[in-house]
Amino acid sequence: MVDPSVRGVSQVELTILSAMMAGAITGAVTSWIARRNVLLSIGGFIIGLLGGMVIGTGMAHLCYSQADGVDLPPIRSGLGSLFACGIAGLAGALPTALVVTTLMAFMTLRHFHPRPPRIKTALTGFAVGSILGLLTALMMAVV
Repeated sequence: MVDPSVRGVSQVELTILSAMMAGAITGAVTSWIARRNVLLSIGGFIIGLLGGMVIGTGMAHLCYSQADGVDLPPIRSGLGSLFACGIAGLAGALPTALVVTTLMAFMTLRHFHPRPPRIKTALTGFAVGSILGLLTALMMAVV
């Protein structure tokens, strides 16, 4: 039983938030590297944000819901919860960054000439989005 007076952080919310951050940053960075166009980068940001919300919600309910559909209780915030919050952040950030990077690299690099290298563009977007999604979850744990 969790004491309601103890300040805590929900792993479901952390997963969704880190997925949204990872998707938005991944979409924007991948689009920017591909074409260096502000409007395309804003579009990638919005697509990544919406994709992160969908993927993060699915991953949160897959990883942090019990059999009866009730979410796990919040964990205490602070330095002691960094590991659990890091796992929740990775659960949202990694799949979102992978899907959004693949989608944006396919959309932006397919129709433009000359093309930047696909693998380099995709790996850069994936790395930046994953790291910022994880950092978002870790900052939410401490704050």
